[in-house]
Amino acid sequence: GKGPAIFDARNARVYGRWLGERYRDQPNIIWILGGDRPPFYRDRDFAPIWRALAAGIREGVNGHTLMTYHPVGGTSSSVFHDDDWLNLNMWQSGHADPDTANWAMIAQDYARTPIKPVLDGEPCYEDHPVNPYTRQWKPEYGYFDDYPVRKRAYWAVLAGACGHTYGNHSIWQMYDERREPVTFPRITWREALDRPGAAHMIHLRRLVLSRPYLTRIPDPGLLASGAGEGGRHVQAARDADGSYALIYIPNASRTVEVDTASLTGERLNVTWYDPRTGEATAAGDIVGKGVHAFTTPASGPDWVLVLDDAARGFGPPGQG
Repeated sequence: GKGPAIFDARNARVYGRWLGERYRDQPNIIWILGGDRPPFYRDRDFAPIWRALAAGIREGVNGHTLMTYHPVGGTSSSVFHDDDWLNLNMWQSGHADPDTANWAMIAQDYARTPIKPVLDGEPCYEDHPVNPYTRQWKPEYGYFDDYPVRKRAYWAVLAGACGHTYGNHSIWQMYDERREPVTFPRITWREALDRPGAAHMIHLRRLVLSRPYLTRIPDPGLLASGAGEGGRHVQAARDADGSYALIYIPNASRTVEVDTASLTGERLNVTWYDPRTGEATAAGDIVGKGVHAFTTPASGPDWVLVLDDAARGFGPPGQG
C-alpha cells in the first residue's frame, strides 16, 4: 500500500499475540491475514511478517484457530499452503471480467495436498463497476449485476469450494451521502441490503443443504457435451456415492448432454431448480444408464439441473 510501513516480523508477532489473547474466548472467528496485499512485491518479501503475525495469534489464542490469507486479485493464499497455520485457502477472483474462470481457481487448490478447504473470498461484487481492460473500474464499462454474481457462486461451490463470499460495492465501503465514494458506487449501503444478488445467495445455500453436503464432489465427467468456456461454462458436481448430481447451466434454452454412468439408481428424478427464486420444477424421470440430453427452460438465464436417485427419496431441491 501507500504506507507508512508499520510492521516487521518482531512487532507483528507481538501484535498477533495481543489480538489472540483479546479474542481467545470467541468461538466464531475466522482469522484473515493479508488484507488484499501480496506476500511478495517487486523485490520485497513480506512473508516473514505474515508468518510472524500468524504465530503470534496462535500463541495468544492458545488453542484452535481457523486462519486464512486474503490475496490480491487473481491469486490464492496457497503460496502459504504448506504452512501449518493456514487452515483454509482463499482465492480472490476479483472484479475485472464478468466471466472470470473461478471454477478453475477453486479446482487448483481443491486438488492440493495436504487437503485444505478452499473458497472464493472476493468474487465480483454486485454493483461494482466492470473493467476487464485497464482495471480502473469506470461506469462506462457497466456494472456487475446479480447474474455474474450468481455464476461465480455456483461455479465455485460446485467446483469444490467449501462456501462462498457475497459482496456489494456499496456495502464494503459503507457508502452513503456523507462519505467520499470509491470507484463510483451507485446506491447507498442501506439500499444495497435489498439487492437481488444478495437475496439469491439463500437459494444456493438451501440447495446444497437439501442434499448430503460433505460427500459432494466436483465431477466434470458428468458432462458428455463438454463443460464449455467463459460465460457458457457448465459446472457439475455429484455425491461421491452417486445418489444425486447438481449441474449449473448459465444459459437459457441450452441443451447439455449428461452421462449418468456414475449415478446410482435405475430411475433418476429430474428437476429444474431456479437460482433466482429457489423454486423447483419436476421434469419427470429418466430410466437407464447412458447419455441423456436436457434443455434448460427458455426463461432464465441460468438454471440448475438436479438428478436424484429415485430410490433415495430426496425431497424437492432446496427444501428440507
